[in-house]
Amino acid sequence: MNISIDQITTFDRVRQASRPQVDALVASIREVGLLNPITVAPTDSGFALVAGMHRLEACRVLGMTAVPAITLDLDANQRVIAECDENLCASTLTASERAEFTRRRKAAYEALHPETRREATLKRGDEAPSRQVGETGKPARFTADTAAATGQSERAVQRDAERGEKVSDDALSMIRGSRLDTGKYLDSIKNLTSEEQVAKVKADLAPSDPDEKRDTDAATVPQVSNQADPAETKLRRAISQMPDEAKIDEIIGLRAEVKDLRAERAGLKSEVAKLKEQLRGHEGDKDETIRRLSRTIEHKNSEMFRANENFAIEKRKNKRLEKEVNRLKAEAENQVIEL
Repeated sequence: MNISIDQITTFDRVRQASRPQVDALVASIREVGLLNPITVAPTDSGFALVAGMHRLEACRVLGMTAVPAITLDLDANQRVIAECDENLCASTLTASERAEFTRRRKAAYEALHPETRREATLKRGDEAPSRQVGETGKPARFTADTAAATGQSERAVQRDAERGEKVSDDALSMIRGSRLDTGKYLDSIKNLTSEEQVAKVKADLAPSDPDEKRDTDAATVPQVSNQADPAETKLRRAISQMPDEAKIDEIIGLRAEVKDLRAERAGLKSEVAKLKEQLRGHEGDKDETIRRLSRTIEHKNSEMFRANENFAIEKRKNKRLEKEVNRLKAEAENQVIEL
């Protein structure tokens, strides 16, 4: 059935639409139409979106007033589970997003099936003391139900649920999309208090190097090059075609490489300083020692030069990517405002 877009609410969604994905769908729908209807559930005031956020937003952009939809009779908890399942099946979620979706799904599932909560199973005594992985019985354990719905292992579901429950919303919000957005980092802070988590994330996100902070500050100011560099033009074109998630991954990777190069450069400087100190304090065959140490110093200086060159290259790449991301975000915000 066709449903008026104005009747469909999306305010309670866990995840909002990605502008690049919406733009890609706009082109597809304009050319061949909407091939897959969205899914909605009736509410007291209209309909709540269950699946198809990007398709719905693309239809809005195209100026459509109604959209083909499949209607399912789902309550609020069932809608949350459906949304979480749709996203957890995707391969583009970050560790923090997987943790949040899994936590939301668990809360909704246990609200529908309170007998599956661990506290309830403990009250049943020897019947099902703790509902461990591998345990059988009805209704299905949260981990078993989620694993079946998303194609993950129960261990992975347990891990993501624990991260989502133990890491505070404030910390997850700060981590999302940053270089800290990894499962290893979430595990490292999950046993801290909420205040300690936020403090640690703030400290770990703060630039550890004055140069890095200057680079970050400079990246927030749009700059226009007056020279038409074909290589840079080609790179900008390639960057503009990348989805936001890929750009974030690229920036995280480049920052890690820059950090490694800085560490390598610092190590080489230290080695050169030690060699010079040995040269000054050496006693014995000074001529041969001087020649040997001079060759070593020359080699280390050469390595340090190459490290500096690599560092400069990676930093330029990082700057270009960050500028492009900031430009695209600004364009997206302007388009959203216009819409």
